[in-house]
Amino acid sequence: MALSKSIEIRNTGLHAGYWRLTHVQVDHTAGVAEFRLHGYPDVAARNAGKAPLPALDYRATAAELQAETLHNITTAQLYAAAMALPATDGTAWLADAVPC
Repeated sequence: MALSKSIEIRNTGLHAGYWRLTHVQVDHTAGVAEFRLHGYPDVAARNAGKAPLPALDYRATAAELQAETLHNITTAQLYAAAMALPATDGTAWLADAVPC
């Protein structure tokens, strides 16, 4: 699974259109999951093993992930949270993204 939405990278004119979950770190003491989606120009670039463009970082509680606990979060819940929540910079980058 991944998300599709064209986003210009840092006012460079470069666009990432394919967003893939690449990192997840769970802090059980703090009660949060931190996760990152890296962007690629498209799925072909990702499949060709090209280096990713800059990432979008997220931080969410179990409740925000709609999970009973952080011990059993799923990839689908992380993608859903990326679409529903703002990134750590406060921007809802993937609010209208399409799962692909």
